[in-house]
Amino acid sequence: MRPAEASCAEGCCGALCVTIQRNGDYVLWDEWRNPDEDEVDLTALRFEAQEYQREVEQATADRSWERPARTAARLLEQDLRERTDRVARWECELGAVSASERLAEQLVAADPRQAAEVRGGSTDFARQPAPYQTTFALL
Repeated sequence: MRPAEASCAEGCCGALCVTIQRNGDYVLWDEWRNPDEDEVDLTALRFEAQEYQREVEQATADRSWERPARTAARLLEQDLRERTDRVARWECELGAVSASERLAEQLVAADPRQAAEVRGGSTDFARQPAPYQTTFALL
């Protein structure tokens, strides 16, 4: 398991890996390694298995740390993975859905019609205010 990895992936900035094993009433984190280093100076960690399981379940259920964009991305990915017919209809394969703070900021910073190039239709029509409000729904 990799408890830590740079967002650019292991091949660029590295990763910290550990072997996690259940041994009877305990969970053991041992054999720490970094693919870029010969030695990682971390000691083994041992946890009571029942307490460990409770903490994992609690951490998995806790979404309080998520930013709204991350929550929307997680829910959209979950929905698309459950409804494979939608992706198949588009002849696509779902890789991942992620939140892009930069893109979200760009989308709400200004009216996209100010910078958009009109393709088809007329420029006059594109400049008219929309007769309806567009909303996105996670179906």
